[in-house]
Amino acid sequence: MASAPKHFSFTKEERLLKRIQFLNVTEDGKKLLTRSFIIFLKPNNLAFSRIGITASRKVGGSVARNRVKRIVREFFRLNKSRIEKGIDIVVIAKREAAGKGFVEVSRELEKVLVPIFKFKSGDAEEKRG
Repeated sequence: MASAPKHFSFTKEERLLKRIQFLNVTEDGKKLLTRSFIIFLKPNNLAFSRIGITASRKVGGSVARNRVKRIVREFFRLNKSRIEKGIDIVVIAKREAAGKGFVEVSRELEKVLVPIFKFKSGDAEEKRG
């Protein structure tokens, strides 16, 4: 079986897994709000960015919570190469996130995360045109 290209992988080291890591970002990081998510950003002094995702029972049952987390993870996996290196990101799902599809979540996250996206030369041309 062929392995995925490295820029589309999502390794364990690219995830925030421990409570102390989440608390570090949420207490000291920059807070961004969307209709469905609360996002915290904090520099991490590493050569890569990491993400942590939480969805409480307010979002819904386990199926709804896991679906939201899967969709957010997929968004970051596909956009990892566009995100600046060295940033810890914590995404907290709100109740409104339940039932949204990948396209809706992607649009919402892209709007708020544009400042940490690296723009390639072609991207700037598209924005102006």
